[in-house]
Amino acid sequence: MIKNIEVINYIKKFKKNKVGKFSFQVTEGKITALLGSSGSGKTVLINSIIGCYKKYSGNILINNKSIKKANGFKENQNIGFYTQIDFSLQNFTLKKYLTNMSLIMGIKRKYVKEKINYWIDFFDLTDSKDKKVKNFSWGMKNRVNLILCLLKEPNILILDEPGANLDSYWTNKIKNLLIKYKKEGKTIIITAHNIDEIAEIIDNYLIIDNGELIFQGSKEELNVFSKYKVFLKSNFDVVKFREFLLTREIQSFRYDEEENSLVIAVKNYKQLNYLFLYLIKNNLLLKNLIKLPINMESIHKALESKKLENEV
Repeated sequence: MIKNIEVINYIKKFKKNKVGKFSFQVTEGKITALLGSSGSGKTVLINSIIGCYKKYSGNILINNKSIKKANGFKENQNIGFYTQIDFSLQNFTLKKYLTNMSLIMGIKRKYVKEKINYWIDFFDLTDSKDKKVKNFSWGMKNRVNLILCLLKEPNILILDEPGANLDSYWTNKIKNLLIKYKKEGKTIIITAHNIDEIAEIIDNYLIIDNGELIFQGSKEELNVFSKYKVFLKSNFDVVKFREFLLTREIQSFRYDEEENSLVIAVKNYKQLNYLFLYLIKNNLLLKNLIKLPINMESIHKALESKKLENEV
């Protein structure tokens, strides 16, 4: 297990508050979600990792090299960073803008055209390559931002809200791209406002609250899976139902006798198929199936539940 990013005893102080002290590691070939409410400190941490902030206590290592040292900026060559830029002041065409940025990034001129054409085609912007980026829609601008992140083929990707202003088609396409990069052994850190959009591809979570790292670990340890509320048309034997779910490693939670419902958590869609097969075999009619949102509230509840389990 190779550590691409290691944060050691990190503290960033401001006049009225601070972020830290905490330590964590991010390993290659994993997708790590960095989550926290607005103002929690996650943006401060990201800016420190990419080298925007140099004044902090502790250390940050990229590939075992400290980025606080004088030549630490060299490690940025291994990092692709996505954030939202609106390009309002850019008077260049897409092709010209990406050419300029490729050369600034240090990409050899003989490879620039090939790389630009590949990513313009991938993000369906070929017909717009001779149009000025400042006139693009927000969705198109976000695709340009993703190209900037990916152009130099970095080993480490840090994506700050990559799904913003993108429809479901592009959100799914980016998820599939991240899965591909994960299989190639790249290291990925991602933040998201809508956690539901990325939950299925996340391996590990880092959760920051009021400047403190309140959780670091796998999604199994966090116990946040896709949850559904199952409504049946008639009464059912909940004990027998729960026993079956356990045999398929499906977790069950709140049971409501009045509305004949049970909340379950599944790791994948295959487990949902087991649910349906059980209902058919036992002549139980499904009234409704509602996917429950994964958000910061549900994550905090999972953490509270985990804390109570540890105290027992």
